[in-house]
Amino acid sequence: MASSVKNIVKVMNFHSLIRVDKAKRQAAKDRIVEKELRRTLASLINNVNLKMDDKMLKENPNGDILNIYIGNDYGFCGNFNHQLQAAILSDKQSKKIVIGRKLMHLNDNNIILKISKDDFFTEYGKLSEIVSDYIRKEKIKEINVYLNYYHSVSEITFECMKLFPVELTDEDKRDIDTSIDYVIETDVNGLIASIIALGICYEIKVLESNSYASENVMRERITRESIKKIEELEIEQTRLERKEKNAKAFKKQISNYRIIKG
Repeated sequence: MASSVKNIVKVMNFHSLIRVDKAKRQAAKDRIVEKELRRTLASLINNVNLKMDDKMLKENPNGDILNIYIGNDYGFCGNFNHQLQAAILSDKQSKKIVIGRKLMHLNDNNIILKISKDDFFTEYGKLSEIVSDYIRKEKIKEINVYLNYYHSVSEITFECMKLFPVELTDEDKRDIDTSIDYVIETDVNGLIASIIALGICYEIKVLESNSYASENVMRERITRESIKKIEELEIEQTRLERKEKNAKAFKKQISNYRIIKG
């Protein structure tokens, strides 16, 4: 039984080792793209010729709050889903999208979509359609994503990322050209709504990728520690078995000695 468990843990450790470096590199690349996307958005909403400002991005105060929870599909990740489950259970009013098989057992009438992490990209169109519909029809008050956020191998934190309303930082607005003259033959508000929807949907993809990195870092760490503990237990079990064997041998010698003496 112990040998079987050890083999399973070794397999999970091997898979996490394969995935972790790729996941970390992808998360780093996605952050760069996300930054450029936000800068592009900043250049549009601050364009002087289009006479836009942040007021066009205000939420509908009577709209829904949409919370997206990104968990995982497989085990050996410690308490990866604990805070996510607690947040879902305490969230009584918001509409919810749940990503990750380990969260899909939760029953909540406000969960409008469940996607396993393995099926995230094939089912992504459903998520994108929901978010885009909320944005374009101005039915949304707020969009948040809850996840275990990967900063580095030694730092993973539980975070709530607000994606809407779009809040642009000074860094987002820095060194951008706001004087470009656009020719637009469509509704400006509709165009901006489409851009916001596209940007938010891409940010969700970025955060899913980040969560994937967190998951594999945690799995590699936990399985590595588990293998070490299993091996320590095996060494201790071998020591106890040897001690018991020696004790039996000693008792047999004493018994034989008494027989000879008798």
